[in-house]
Amino acid sequence: MEKKRILIADDEEVVRILLPKALKPYDYEIDVVENGVEAISHIDKKSYDLIITDYRMPEMDGLELTRRIKAKYPYTPILIITAYGPVHELLKSGATACLTKPFNISELQNMVKTILSQ
Repeated sequence: MEKKRILIADDEEVVRILLPKALKPYDYEIDVVENGVEAISHIDKKSYDLIITDYRMPEMDGLELTRRIKAKYPYTPILIITAYGPVHELLKSGATACLTKPFNISELQNMVKTILSQ
């Protein structure tokens, strides 16, 4: 079976290190970028089974990133991680789910598994 591909977009280095480690046991193929602009560039070159993005990022926030992804790739699931974001608006814009900071690792793992099994 082909590995599921995940793209993680977050401007915080600690999150870019933590999330791949948390998902490592599931043998996903994971790419990591620092912002929405880099995420769009990656998505245009390679297909992903899930995009995990922070809401607050410089250059392009998670809401704008979600809108752009959904415009070009409407079936790509998006998980937005936010401490401050307008969850209702994020879901309305096309996000599959939102995870509110602080979150625990098993919550993240379960949400990713659920999204990828749909």
